[in-house]
Amino acid sequence: MLLQSERGSWNAGGLRSRPRRSSRTCNVLQTPPLRTPSTSSESYASSEDELVATKIKKTGTTVEGARKEIACDSKVVYEFGGPAGVSLLMVGFPVLMAYLYICLASNGGRLRNPMEWEFWAEGMPGIAPTPRAVAIYLGFNAFQWFTAATLPGIKVLGLPVPSLGGKQLEYLCNGVATWYVDLVLVAALHTSGWFPITTVVDEIGPIMTVAMLWGIVVTIGTYVVGRVCGRTHRMSGSVPYDLFMGAVLNPRIGNVDLKMWSEIRIPWKLLFFISLSAAVKDHEINTARDLEAGIVPDVWSLFGGLVEMDAIKTSSPLLFMLLAHCLYVNACMKGEECIPTTWDIFYEKWGYMLIFWNFAGVPFSYCYSTLYLLNRSLENDPVRHSKIYTASLFILLLAAYYVWDTANSQKNRFRMQQRGTYVERNTFPQLPWGTLHNPTYLTTKHGNKLLTGGWWGVARKIHYTADLVMALSWGLITGFDSLIPYFYVTFFTAVLIHRVGRDHVHCKEKYGADFDAYCKQVPYVFIPFIF
Repeated sequence: MLLQSERGSWNAGGLRSRPRRSSRTCNVLQTPPLRTPSTSSESYASSEDELVATKIKKTGTTVEGARKEIACDSKVVYEFGGPAGVSLLMVGFPVLMAYLYICLASNGGRLRNPMEWEFWAEGMPGIAPTPRAVAIYLGFNAFQWFTAATLPGIKVLGLPVPSLGGKQLEYLCNGVATWYVDLVLVAALHTSGWFPITTVVDEIGPIMTVAMLWGIVVTIGTYVVGRVCGRTHRMSGSVPYDLFMGAVLNPRIGNVDLKMWSEIRIPWKLLFFISLSAAVKDHEINTARDLEAGIVPDVWSLFGGLVEMDAIKTSSPLLFMLLAHCLYVNACMKGEECIPTTWDIFYEKWGYMLIFWNFAGVPFSYCYSTLYLLNRSLENDPVRHSKIYTASLFILLLAAYYVWDTANSQKNRFRMQQRGTYVERNTFPQLPWGTLHNPTYLTTKHGNKLLTGGWWGVARKIHYTADLVMALSWGLITGFDSLIPYFYVTFFTAVLIHRVGRDHVHCKEKYGADFDAYCKQVPYVFIPFIF
């Protein structure tokens, strides 16, 4: 999913427009005040002309293009089946997550009939929230906010926001610094015994429930605060739909943009620490079994004998998952400066869709492969593959990661270069071909440039293809005895198909014949010469 793959925008659902609410003073969530047009048609026209002029100045778009973007910013499009559909999703997501987790924890990864009362009676005690789980999860969130607010980093401007009069918000991108601080702190807490990292996977069920409840609480709280403070934007008038899509566009606490913080800092770091916890747990289990069998662990001597450590006993499949999640979170941190111009940050509001999924959905459903592998190890029936199979999956993962990382870098750096906001960074690793020099592109009548060079001349959604290949590898490393590890790639495929459809409709509406010309230049969507 991000950098998490960018969301699309419009589909052919019902279209509604509503006036913006007026702004009132509120200090609970610091969101920049909305630009409120006068009731006078002349004043409104003048205000819109100012927005158009600002948009042209800051983005280089045409008058027609600026007017289209401003109009789109105020439109409401019913997606996901409208109010009824999103209501079902808001109820269904937590139930599905609880069901799949219980199947993993109590049924060996085999699916059971969710209508059986015994299933829930046996499984619910394992996911009931505990004070320790609350302390771990909320403590992690609080620490992530603190480091996001205080550690040094570069400052990047986002896209001009029409509802803020074309203002460009500033984002402090210090993800790399927070990431390294996290790693040092976790190592110190684990080695000191104050907080063994294995505690995370030992408490994973209760922590998951706390995360889901927290996501629901934050969703409702943000909606209420936005309504009370008059900070709402692009409201549909349907409470369930506005809860799901969000009421507030740019919520902030201090200098921290909550939308970007929750999308980058919380889910991917949590996912990595879950896999790290499982990998360490597996090492401890295998070491203990060797000692019981009278096998003395090998000792590795490092740095000329200065450091000695027991040989790593973690299984290859769990090391694979640890590498996969490390690559993902590190990519998010090292390329954070590219995030402020993505669709999620510029357009999507902070509602259940982003809040729940980032606080709970991503970290506690994308970890199913990790949990399945660890549970098999705990049952003394670890997943094993041939060396050729395992090596092939490592190669597939790294190759897909390279395409995904460099494709996202090419696209976002091209955007930043066009707007004069590009910042060259040396964060690790900077992969070859991550930045294009003098790439080809198609200039639209709208004023925007559509990239046709680099990976973006190979396929229009090549980054999605690479993302899906990585997701598939997360399932393949677990074997074929359980369907649950394949939830991620199945769900992600459905999400990306939906995104591609939305994006196609939006681009066709925005660029017209120019988009048709672009599709002729880059005819393939996912796989060159095939599709």
